[in-house]
Amino acid sequence: KSIKEYGAGTYIIEDNKIITSTLKKYFPTFYSEIFILSVLRFFYHCPLKNMGIYYTDSWLSEEFSGARLSKDSLTHILEAVGHRREDIVSFLKEFIGGEEKLLIDLTHIFTKSKGVNLAQKGFNSDLEFIPQVNLLFIFSAGGRLPLFYRLLPGSVRDVATMAATIAEAGISEVIIIADKGFYSESNIGLLKDNNLSYIIPLKRNSTLIDTGILEKGTKASFEGYFKFGGRYIFYYRCESTIPVYVYLDDELKVQEVKDYLARIETHPEFGYSLDNFKKLEHSFGTISLVTNLKEPAPKIYSYFKTRVGVEQAFDAFKNTISADGSYMRNDFSMEGWMFINYLALLYYYKIYNRLLDKELLSRYSPSDVILHLSRCRKARTSDGWIDLEIPKQTRMLAENLGVILPIT
Repeated sequence: KSIKEYGAGTYIIEDNKIITSTLKKYFPTFYSEIFILSVLRFFYHCPLKNMGIYYTDSWLSEEFSGARLSKDSLTHILEAVGHRREDIVSFLKEFIGGEEKLLIDLTHIFTKSKGVNLAQKGFNSDLEFIPQVNLLFIFSAGGRLPLFYRLLPGSVRDVATMAATIAEAGISEVIIIADKGFYSESNIGLLKDNNLSYIIPLKRNSTLIDTGILEKGTKASFEGYFKFGGRYIFYYRCESTIPVYVYLDDELKVQEVKDYLARIETHPEFGYSLDNFKKLEHSFGTISLVTNLKEPAPKIYSYFKTRVGVEQAFDAFKNTISADGSYMRNDFSMEGWMFINYLALLYYYKIYNRLLDKELLSRYSPSDVILHLSRCRKARTSDGWIDLEIPKQTRMLAENLGVILPIT
C-alpha cells in the first residue's frame, strides 16, 4: 500500500519493546502475530476477521512483515497459544513486582461458541443465567496495570478459585475487590479461612448498613470527607461486627434523583413512584463497602474505584467477542484470545497512566491518543518512504505527552 498509518504503530512498538522481546522469549514461533493482534485489538477494537485489513494499512506491516493473519492461521495461533498456559503464566510473572495488588473478577464475558466448555451456564452479577466465561484479573494498585489473569468456567465463582488464581500468580498479598453479588456470610467466612483481604460492595438494602445517619439528611454525623476524582466524598463507618464504610457522593446523588424522577414519568409500570422515591431517597449517591482492611476510609474507597475503572476499560474489548465466535473452537482458543486482549488492555493502561501523570486525562482518553497519532502517516515514493504533513492537533498532543514525531 502506498500510504500507511505510522505514528500510533511506531509509538506502541517503541513503548513496548520489553513486551515484544518477552513474547519472543516464550512464543518464538508466532510472537509477531501475537503482538500485531494485540496492538490492532487495542487500536480498533476490531474482530479477528478484520485484522488483516488494518495490518496492511499500518506501519506494523513494515516492522513485522509477513505476519500470518488468515482465518486458518489465526485459528491455529490462538489454539496453539492457549495450549501453553504455563508459558503465558511465565510471561505474566516477568512483570509482577512488589507493589500492592488487587484481584478483580470481571464476569460479563459471554460466548456463543458451542465448543467452549468454559462457557457454562452461570449467574453473572446482574443475575442473568446465560453462557459466559468468568475472568479474574490481578492489577497493581499503585502502578494501575494489569498483571495477571485467569479464565474460569462460567458457573464457578467462589473463594477457592480466587485463592487458586493468587497461588498460580505466585504472589502472597492481594486485596480482592468483588462485586455486589458476591457478599454472603459463607463467603466472608471462606475469605477469612484463606487469610484473604477483601473489599465487597453491598446492595443498598443490606441490613449491614446503618441508614440512620443517611436518613437524617445532614452531614452532622458523618466522620469526614475527602476529594476523589474532583468530587467531595463524605463517609462514616457503621459500628457492626463487620466493618462497613458508607460513602456519599452528592454529585452522584443529584444524578440518581433526576434519573429516578424521570422514570416515574416514563416507566411507572416498573414500580417507579413518588412513594418509593421517598423510601429510597436517602440511599441515592451512596456506596457501602464491607472490608477487613485496616486502612483509612479514603484508601478503601480508592481501591474500590480502581475496579470501576477496570470494568469500563474492559467493556470496549468485551463488546466484540460475539464477532469472534467462529474462531473460538475450544477452551484453548478462548485462552489464546484472552491473552491477546490482556496485552491490548496493558497498552491501554500504559497510555492511561501517562495521561494521568501528565494531568491530561480531562482532555484526552487513550483512544484519543491513538486517533491523533494515527494521523501521522508515511507515503511510498520511488525514492522510498516519506513523512506526510502532521496535523497541528496531533503535534500539540505529542508535545504534551513528550512523544517525538518526525519533522515535516
